[in-house]
Amino acid sequence: MKRVNEQVKRELSKLIRQHLPVEDHGLISVTEVDVSKDLKTANVYVSTVGVAQQTAGLLASLERIRAGLQRELSRNVVMKYTPHLLFKEDRGIERGQHVVEILNALEKGQKT
Repeated sequence: MKRVNEQVKRELSKLIRQHLPVEDHGLISVTEVDVSKDLKTANVYVSTVGVAQQTAGLLASLERIRAGLQRELSRNVVMKYTPHLLFKEDRGIERGQHVVEILNALEKGQKT
């Protein structure tokens, strides 16, 4: 399943870059793909960098082109079923940035 997840992630990353311009949604990153054991659904976790507060618009855009992405995915990745893609926001990068900010604030507080 790990290889399936990685292959789907790699292909979706490439397809999303082709279909959604960076100017509209910022740099889009597919951070994780979790394909179900029966291969019928896949949770696709995405994050964006560069355009503040655009995640809702990104998810709507991804949902709009979902059928095309699934069709192209079925051509590029040979599997018994092509999974139904469910796009979800990954807030890991945002949480990481928040932790770095807290650590920087603590460090500045100790120096004064």
